[in-house]
Amino acid sequence: MIEELEIILETASKILQKHVNHGLRQNIISENTDILNLWNDIEQNGLPKISVKEKFGGYEIPFFSILPLIKIINNYGTPLPLSETILSNYILSESDINPPNGVVTFATDTKNIKIEKNIISGDILSVPYLNLSKNLLIIHEFKNVKQAILIDEINGEIILKKNFLAEPRYDIKVTNLNIAEIKPVKNNIDFNFLGAILRSTQMIGAMEKVLDLSINYCSERKQFGRALSKFQAIQHQIADMAVELSASSAALSAITDLDLRDKNYNDIAISKIRAGAAAGKLIAISHQVHGAIGFTKEYELSYFTKNLNSWRNDFGNEAFWEDFLGKRFLENNNKNLWEYLT
Repeated sequence: MIEELEIILETASKILQKHVNHGLRQNIISENTDILNLWNDIEQNGLPKISVKEKFGGYEIPFFSILPLIKIINNYGTPLPLSETILSNYILSESDINPPNGVVTFATDTKNIKIEKNIISGDILSVPYLNLSKNLLIIHEFKNVKQAILIDEINGEIILKKNFLAEPRYDIKVTNLNIAEIKPVKNNIDFNFLGAILRSTQMIGAMEKVLDLSINYCSERKQFGRALSKFQAIQHQIADMAVELSASSAALSAITDLDLRDKNYNDIAISKIRAGAAAGKLIAISHQVHGAIGFTKEYELSYFTKNLNSWRNDFGNEAFWEDFLGKRFLENNNKNLWEYLT
């Protein structure tokens, strides 16, 4: 498994290094042939179905095992919903739905959903990269059972969200939209927890890039006749960034499987809290050391920091997961806090 994963990571790195640049990130539209060429290379190498069951044409590698791939995808700043596609395909496969070819994205939230005879209506909210995909996964509780719903043709009122995110997000208001497949989600699948793991991993990959950009800039930029990296105050700031990143990586490494048990609930919550808090600090410090250039569209730092701001709020922000942990601790008050968390 380790050798196989190393080959996959090396292949992914070569593809992304070949195709991804900041110019590509500034033109995220389906008509961009460079975007299409990137996706074709990704799909031909089987990356979207890396965690899909073999009977559906996938590699069936456990989802938690491919988190290093998620980190690489977002360290390169890949302007595609590849991470979302990998997770969506995994959930579809585990729900015994054959994942479609092409890009698959998901709704992070829904409202006023009504389902009747394979027809769905309602508000589908905050969908990443909907402009690049016609395939959409929705997780919705219907008749007291969580359902995986696959839409393979989007029709409805599509609204581009006005925000400061680097990735395009859309809200959709649908009326009588056909459902391609709908099946119960298995008991061992929790979309909110998987989404939190995904976003935590994405943040760590992006934060690694933010740290690299900051180190490189401070090494090259001179002030008062010497590089910024020679100033002690800058060294302290870079060190603070590295510590935050290391703590987040350590928290994520505690997740070694996806069984829905107490330890994993806590580890997932801690990972999302830690990554979100670190993201806030890295965003602030990286822009401080870069100065005004960091905010410009032409320089790539802001692409990563904008996404970090987005991901830290998806599937519950730090306050949400801190509240989650606090309630669980109070329900298990036979231990002290340190024993409970460790």
